[in-house]
Amino acid sequence: MGNEFARKNMWDSDYRPEQLFVRDFLAEKHPDWKIKTEYRVSNLTIDGKPYRGSKPDIAVPKEKLIIRVNGMYHYTSEVQRTKDEFQKVALEQAGWKVIDLDCRKMENLFNRKWMKNKETIKLAQEEICKYLG
Repeated sequence: MGNEFARKNMWDSDYRPEQLFVRDFLAEKHPDWKIKTEYRVSNLTIDGKPYRGSKPDIAVPKEKLIIRVNGMYHYTSEVQRTKDEFQKVALEQAGWKVIDLDCRKMENLFNRKWMKNKETIKLAQEEICKYLG
């Protein structure tokens, strides 16, 4: 079975379809990047004080790039928004560039239709490019 089976079927995978879509799109655009999913970043601090580790959705360690694929869960409560902001500050203070892909602004990426519709795939890729520059 393996990773490819899990990627296609998602029932035994921790990764969300939009996360895998972004990872695969980045790998296609930047074949020299070593892209990691759920990459553990440890020894973080905020203003010199220890902060818990982080496991962002997508990381490119060599580029010091973090991409967080934020679904609606990230906007459900003030507590979650505060946790996300602290995480972002800690990562940025450690030298990482953090890009948040916001489901409220990227309807095509977070719309499961992209799995079957070439036009929606193209629109989702364009949305990602807007964030990445």
